[in-house]
Amino acid sequence: MSLDFPFYQELQRRKHPAAKWWRLGDALYYLGLLPALALAIPAVIALVKIPYAFAEWQAWVLMLFLSSTGIFLLGTRLKRKSWTMAAKDGIDVDKF
Repeated sequence: MSLDFPFYQELQRRKHPAAKWWRLGDALYYLGLLPALALAIPAVIALVKIPYAFAEWQAWVLMLFLSSTGIFLLGTRLKRKSWTMAAKDGIDVDKF
């Protein structure tokens, strides 16, 4: 569960449009975070071995790692958008 889930519940209670951005951002955050963490060490190994011999698995690992990192960053951006939308209407994320 996200640490700012009470903030989302408050957005839901007020039927604020930022709630859907938060929900989408949270889903993308975890959808990108978990594979990025799992592939971090294999991606480093793939990068270290590139000068010697480039194998197909290295390309797949790097592509998956970069894709999941991009999804993670998009999720954080969407959650930040929900925070700024709510802040404009006087809902502070730090109160929750």
